[in-house]
Amino acid sequence: MYDHYTIELRKGAIGDMQVVRSNAAKSVLDASTLIDGWRDNALQRDGVTWQADEVDNHGNLYGMAEGVVWQISCVPPLTEPLVNA
Repeated sequence: MYDHYTIELRKGAIGDMQVVRSNAAKSVLDASTLIDGWRDNALQRDGVTWQADEVDNHGNLYGMAEGVVWQISCVPPLTEPLVNA
């Protein structure tokens, strides 16, 4: 059980991705807002084309820009409730 969501923006080769940003959120709304902001920022700033608008049921969202893989990861997935939330 988790008491917060850890959201990371990563880029690089699968299996060797580097964390670009990392943050914690105490609610689904806060986590979703952070994910949306990072997704939109990467689209505008780096030209990342995302596979979807939201993280999947495993807490992942993947994109691509100029041959580089991007990932937004949310642990635990947003479908899992937090303890003491």
